Amino acid sequence: MLQRLLSAALASVLLLITGSTAFAYYSKDSYEGDVTFTGRVEIADDTPDFLIIPSYVSRQLLYLAGPLGAAPRKSAAKSDGHIDILGKDRDSKTGKLYVRYRYTGTFVLDNELQDVVKIRLPLHLEDIWERSSDECFSWGSIYRMAYFWNPSGKGCKLVDGVDYLSTDAAIVRKLANTSNTMPAYERLTDSNGEIRMVLAFGADKDHKGKLPPDTSDDYNAANYRDARKFLLGQGFSAVTIPVDVRVRECGTAKSLATSPGYVEEFVRKDAGRKIVVRLFWGVANIGDESNAFFCMAKEAAERGSVFLYSGHSRVGGLDLDYMSSQIGSPIKANHSQYQIYGFFGCSSYSYYNLSYFAAKASKADPDGTKNADIITNGVTGSFYAMADFSIKTVAPILNWSARGSRMSWQQIMGSYSKKFLTGVNGDE
Repeated sequence: MLQRLLSAALASVLLLITGSTAFAYYSKDSYEGDVTFTGRVEIADDTPDFLIIPSYVSRQLLYLAGPLGAAPRKSAAKSDGHIDILGKDRDSKTGKLYVRYRYTGTFVLDNELQDVVKIRLPLHLEDIWERSSDECFSWGSIYRMAYFWNPSGKGCKLVDGVDYLSTDAAIVRKLANTSNTMPAYERLTDSNGEIRMVLAFGADKDHKGKLPPDTSDDYNAANYRDARKFLLGQGFSAVTIPVDVRVRECGTAKSLATSPGYVEEFVRKDAGRKIVVRLFWGVANIGDESNAFFCMAKEAAERGSVFLYSGHSRVGGLDLDYMSSQIGSPIKANHSQYQIYGFFGCSSYSYYNLSYFAAKASKADPDGTKNADIITNGVTGSFYAMADFSIKTVAPILNWSARGSRMSWQQIMGSYSKKFLTGVNGDE
């Protein structure tokens, strides 16, 4: 399992392109900037040039997120980084061989972070795990992974310049944050006169995701129950969707029996339209136990107007291509339907920004932004804030449908209770 997660993360970092598309962006507490820095990493003497980036530079960049997210003024990298190899040098004292490179890419940055951002990366990839104690990871007793690596953490004995590189990266602000932009409310209604939504809550602990949401003590089970209570309070009626119905709709030959999840469907009729909300609870990870969640992602991408996911980000593994292959049923985003995607987890800005726009891209819309808005958070989200995120994203749509009121994206982003560098991408 761990190897598959690391492979997914590596694939995310390996998305190296020559230029960055400037999507419209808004957040109340962050902005986008072009970031440039010079990196350095030890390589083996016999490394051919064509393996330097995938075998060393990209592996090193897996550690980029930890120090950025642990800093007092936080930031995160989009998966659009471009690498230029500058040369090699050998340390005269140790004899170790290093490669130098230039990194250029897009970051989302705390509004108070200007001009430069501090970059910290491990110099020696082969022994960094052995040299890093729990104190060198945020929540190190629970999460010893590159995403949470933090060499400046209290009690960490790693030495700057010996164990890790510390450098300042220059920031150039991109497009100004948008102002007075709105969801395309009218275009959320499909050709059948429906607004279909999927609100998915992935369990914090997988084994707890196999229990019904009313009996599970998982953090996100409580969020599921809060979302259900909200929808019932908004005048929706509810029914449970059986597993066999979901399997048939998904078109998968895979069994969901070992981890079927739990799905309720909520329906409300407003003047001229019907709103259908499917609420999912269960395992949302990599592998067979998450097939029920993957089927809900298919439902959202192909039939829905809104897909909100709250849970672990799984280091970028929950993209449509992977989920398609896992359930053996192609998932194709509906290019003709305007859709809102929202991902609340660990730095979904890095993981689920470009890939979902790419899924929406077509000849008429090569960037995939005309029929999609994507809400992401730049830094680690809290399970305690996931119900707040889901409810405050859905409520403006329900209010528009019932009463014609319109909240702007700026108002919606400003309504969230917590600060996670949450923003909306592509709000043209």
